[in-house]
Amino acid sequence: MDPGGCLRFWLMRHHGEDTSKIRWVSRSTLWGQLPSPSEFVGIDIETRLRLMRLIGTLCDLRKGRDVPLSVRSFAEASLMGIIQRALQIIDIWIKGEQMPPWLEARCLQTQRHLSRRISTALLPAREGFQELWLIDMPAPFLPFAVAEHRELFGKRCWLVYSGGDRLCPGIWTWAIDRKGGGEVLRRSRAGFTPFSCASAHRDAFEPTA
Repeated sequence: MDPGGCLRFWLMRHHGEDTSKIRWVSRSTLWGQLPSPSEFVGIDIETRLRLMRLIGTLCDLRKGRDVPLSVRSFAEASLMGIIQRALQIIDIWIKGEQMPPWLEARCLQTQRHLSRRISTALLPAREGFQELWLIDMPAPFLPFAVAEHRELFGKRCWLVYSGGDRLCPGIWTWAIDRKGGGEVLRRSRAGFTPFSCASAHRDAFEPTA
C-alpha cells in the first residue's frame, strides 16, 4: 500500500463503492502514484480543495521538506499497511479538525521510532559505489530514508537494498532516480547471496535507543 492507493480507497468509500473485495499487494514503486484532479469529480469543492492540499503536502514530504504531523503520519500508516489509522487521519484532515489526543500520541510515538530508524540511513558505512545498503530497514521506511538522504547529500541515482514488508519479506532491490522516484527491480529471500554476508553486521546499524 502507498499514500496514493490509500487516497483512492478513501475515494471509493466516499462514493459508496464496494471495497470488501479489495486485496492489498506489495507496492512496486517508492511512493506510488498520487490521484490526479480528474479523480475528484463529483466531490464538493471544499473537500476537493482539502484533498488537493493534502496531495501537495505529500509532494513536499517526498522532497524531504517538513510537513505537519498528520501528513507524515498518514504517509507512514499507508506505507505500513495500517489502513484504518490512515483513513482516520484523512477523515480528520477533510473535516479540518485536530487529531484527538490518543491518536496524536500514537502518531508521535511511531514518528519518533521512524526518525530513529531512518537516521541510521545517513551512516557512511551504508554507502557503496552508487549503492545504499539498508537491508535491515523495512521497505515501508525506505521512502522517508531516501528523502532525508537526498536532502542532506544531494540528488543522485542509486541502487538501494532494503528489507521487505509483511506481505513479501526478504531483500528488495530498488532503482532510485535523481528526482527521488524509484521502483523495485528484484525481490529476494533474506538469505540470498551476496546479501547474507552484508547482513552479518546488521546490529551495527540498529538504533541504540
